[in-house]
Amino acid sequence: MPELPEPPGDAPRVIDQGSIWILVASPSIWAAHFLISYWVAAVYCAKAPNAAPLMEPRWIAIGLGVFCCAVIAWLAWIAVKRYGGVFLIFEEITESSERGRDKFIGHVSLLLCVLSAVAIVFNIIPGLVLGEC
Repeated sequence: MPELPEPPGDAPRVIDQGSIWILVASPSIWAAHFLISYWVAAVYCAKAPNAAPLMEPRWIAIGLGVFCCAVIAWLAWIAVKRYGGVFLIFEEITESSERGRDKFIGHVSLLLCVLSAVAIVFNIIPGLVLGEC
């Protein structure tokens, strides 16, 4: 029977150098904001009388959006500091090394953070525009 390899003694933390969890963190935060804010509005509108104002769910979505954008900004800071991500869309990353891999992860993570923050702002807009359920 072949022997299984030993797990590394110093495994990376969830969002640390060499980990790709930073790639899915910001879109996951956007998805959670989307689900929670629309769920809160749907439950509120189902329980409220006809044509109820959307003030309470609006402020919950805005507060949650500000919190989520702050967490995404922290993730963007990690992408820049730990991974060397830059906000240059047409930059070629051709290095075939550990540093090139980290730079690519940082670049993609930074772009995903920007995209997720914009998506959160677009999630908040209907609550600001619509006045009633």
